[in-house]
Order: sequence, then C-alpha cells, then structure tokens
Amino acid sequence: MCAEIGRPQAAVRSGRRLSARGGRPRWRQVKVDLDGLREVLAPAEVLRFRNEPIHGLADHGADVEPGDVFFAVPGTTVDGSRFATEAVGRGAVAVVADRPLPVVVPCWIVDDVRRAAGRVAAEFFRHPSRRMAVLGITGTNGKTTVSDLLRLCLEDDEHAVGSLGTISYNLGPSNGGDGKVDAVVPARTTTPGPIEMQRYLRCMADRGVGAVVLEASSHALDQGRTDAVEFDAAVFTNLTRDHLDYHGSMQAYAASKERLFGQLRPGALAVLPADDPTAVSMREAVPPGVRIATWELAGGKRALPAGDVHVIGRVVRGDLCATRLEIRTPEGSVDIALPLVGEHNARNALAAVACAVGLGIGSLRVADALTRARPVRGRLEPVNDHGRGIHLFVDYAHTPDALKKVLMSLRPLTGGRLRVLFGCGGERDEGKRPSMGRIAAQLADHVVVTHDNPRREDPERILQQIVAGAVEAEPSRAVVDVCADRRAAIGHILTRAGRGDTVVLAGKGHELGQTIGGRVLPFDDREEAELWLAGAGTER
Repeated sequence: MCAEIGRPQAAVRSGRRLSARGGRPRWRQVKVDLDGLREVLAPAEVLRFRNEPIHGLADHGADVEPGDVFFAVPGTTVDGSRFATEAVGRGAVAVVADRPLPVVVPCWIVDDVRRAAGRVAAEFFRHPSRRMAVLGITGTNGKTTVSDLLRLCLEDDEHAVGSLGTISYNLGPSNGGDGKVDAVVPARTTTPGPIEMQRYLRCMADRGVGAVVLEASSHALDQGRTDAVEFDAAVFTNLTRDHLDYHGSMQAYAASKERLFGQLRPGALAVLPADDPTAVSMREAVPPGVRIATWELAGGKRALPAGDVHVIGRVVRGDLCATRLEIRTPEGSVDIALPLVGEHNARNALAAVACAVGLGIGSLRVADALTRARPVRGRLEPVNDHGRGIHLFVDYAHTPDALKKVLMSLRPLTGGRLRVLFGCGGERDEGKRPSMGRIAAQLADHVVVTHDNPRREDPERILQQIVAGAVEAEPSRAVVDVCADRRAAIGHILTRAGRGDTVVLAGKGHELGQTIGGRVLPFDDREEAELWLAGAGTER
C-alpha cells in the first residue's frame, strides 16, 4: 500500500503514455494552502477566510486528520454537513459545503460539493491522470470483463497497468515499478469517490504505472466523480435496464453514460459498438476532434457508421470452455482462441480489440494477449463439479439483459438441461423482477428463485414478483421452484442436476455476502456449491 498518498510529494516519477492524445501537458504545482484552494474554487463564496497550510483532503468525517479540508458531501441517505463540526474537532482547517455551516474555520459555499472535491483533489494530487493513459469503460454489462481483457492487451515489459473496478483496485507494482507483485485492494464501489480516485491515481503514477483501466459506473458519472479525470479513451459496452431506482428513467440513465464521452478531449479515442442502437446517443455526445473506433459482430444490423478504426468479429465455434473468433482489423484478420464462454464475451473481446488497436497496439499482440485471458471472478466462472459430469458456473448476471445473454449463450452449448438459480436485490428497481423471471422461464429448463440481498425489503414480496413473471412466460419450458434460503436453494438445484446439465448460479458473482436487513452475512456462491458437491449433498 501507499502510506504516503494523501500528502504532498516533491518527487514525481516520469510516466509514459500510449499513443492516444499527443504530447504530455505541462505540470503545475499549486500552492498547498487555503489561498491555493481559494484559486481552485473561485468564484465560490468563502466565509471566515484565513490562510492555513493543507495536509490532506477528506469527505468522510471519520477520515479527517489535522490539516485536512473536509468536503461535506450531501449523500443519498446521509448529509455530510452533519459531520462538519466533528471534522473540525478532528483538526479540519476548512470545510466545503453547499450552504453556510456554523463552524469556526473557513467555509466555502459551492453548488456541487462532490464536483468541487474532484477539482480540488486533482490539483492537490497534481493531476495524476495526465501522467498515464487513462481508459474509461462504461455500460450496463461487461465493464469488468472488458477491463480485464484490456489490461492484458496493454501490459508489456515497459508498461505496468493499473485498474479501478467492481472487484478490486490494482495500484501497480508494489515496490515502485521494479516488482512483479501488484498491490491490490478490495473495491468499496465500482468507481471510487472523487478524492479517493485522485489519491489512487497518484499512487499509480508514483509506482510507474503507464496506463489505467477505469470502470465508470452510471452513479459515478452522474455524481461527477470522474469529472477531474482526463481520459485518453472511453469504451461503451451496452445499455439495458438497470439502476432505474436511482436514475428514474432510461433517458436519464443513458445521459449519465454520455457524460464520459462528452468529457473526452481532442485526440482521445471513443470506442463504440456499431451494431448497437443505444450507442447512437454516445456518439452524439462525442466532441469534435475525438477519434472514433467501432466494432461489431458479423451478421448484425449496423446502427453507426464505421469509425476511424473498425473491427468486425465472427464466432467460428464455441463450447463450454472457450470461443473461437475470427476478427478483421485494419491490419488484417486474426484468429483468437478466447478462453471465455458465450457470444456476450465475444462482444466484450471485440470492444477490447477495437480500443487496443485504436490506441496503436498491433493486432497480433492483441490476439496473443486475449488467448491468455481467464474468466473474471464471478463472470461465468467455472466451478469444480467434483466429478459429477455437470457444467457449473457462477455469474454476476443481475439484470434482465445480462441474464438473457448468459442463458442464450449457454443454451446451444448444453447437451443436457439448462438450470439457473437467481434472485433480485431488495430496495432496487422493482420493474426488472418479473422481467428476469420471464426470461429465465423462457430460456432455462429449470429455474430456482431464491433470495439475493433482500436488504430491508420484504423478501417474500420480491420472490412473488419474480415468480409472477415466470408464470406469465410464453413460451416456457421451465420447471420453476422457489427456495427462499440461498444455501438450501444451491443444494436443491445441484441435487437435481444430472450428467451433461449446465447449472448457473446467477446474481452474486464475486460478492462474498448476503445483505439481510441491515446486516451483511458471509456468503459465497462458489464456496457453497463446492462444499455441497464435495460433501455429496450432505446437510451442514
């Protein structure tokens, strides 16, 4: 870990950029005091101003240390202003808020505290995104897999590659650029907050990282967490129903994704699926001077014209272990033995190829990199069946589109019955529950509906909404069972699986907990399945 981050550093290791945006911007060292803060936040009003040195930034009251500036971010459930007095008591030398607060230190009043935090953090940590090639990936599904594939394409002997995403944050070599072991920390959110974002980017720059792959969630984009990041490329995967409990409409959801493309600078790269109509609004958001790379799967209907770089892929064959692709790039055709399953992963690979080729990486190197791919944790991740002769996967599919794509990919590859277990999260978009029930009943032979993070919502009500959709499914081939307890549900579906069957435990993927009420209880789909199979179904 980087114990030194969060404090000004004098030395800056030089960083190398991939061919994305021409020359490197000049560095500017700001004054690390409240007078410098006044420059960054101008023309915002400040009350009780007096100059003090700044030693750090914080947006959580409990994280404040002496000399910090505290940003009182209004959260969705808790208003940071409530902790301003506590922050001052812990040594904060200033507060930034959206209204005057009764504190004895200087208080800045801004329209958007979170965006102000991003601007200040970028200055405080000396714009680390200017020292590396930063690639943003957004979309409903596929972000984590595309991120992992891009990392493989970008890595070489000269470039360490960092990442910020759903599963973990990879901060680069652990001993300043010469080590072989990367420092990896668990992710608290898909996209870090604005201060944490700049802190991690500075850590990577100081470690000699040359490129960063960053998953940009719709929440993060809407809240401006990435506004102060200078992106060299932006990749769009797809847009389907999700997070409507937060955004309210698909239009607002799409608009959040468009923000990533709207902030690209001349010479940067926008990577879009040419055969996806939802990419049209992303293309319209791209400013002049940004290069376009497009990709498509052969046989689809084109929604966008080919870009400056265009990649076309064709699935030659596939099984429950790998997918063989033929991909045409501007340099010619390459064959890729992708060790991932399904058409949706073929599309993920095409997005990575289009981005890498658009950044100037040779297609042969890209093809070689993708043959070394491994399933991302919780993304159609195979699980040891202990000799049972079944194909067992754990997958993060928790949206209608993701569930549909997983089941449609597995359906033609399954010799026996296709079985799926899933649930829907509580206190989230209710509209997708019957839709997911309907999709499962239409595409699988056996459906087990169970709990998946009911939170404080009535678990039985969630199950009923899912089952209502499954019952209405036409045509339907499925037997639908309800087993509320997820551990028992896993045993139930595995008990019924026979040789040649494919079983998908969907929804949790990489997650290691089950949220019930206000408590997070340890739970791992993969571990539960392996324990059950190893015990030949014995009760625990």
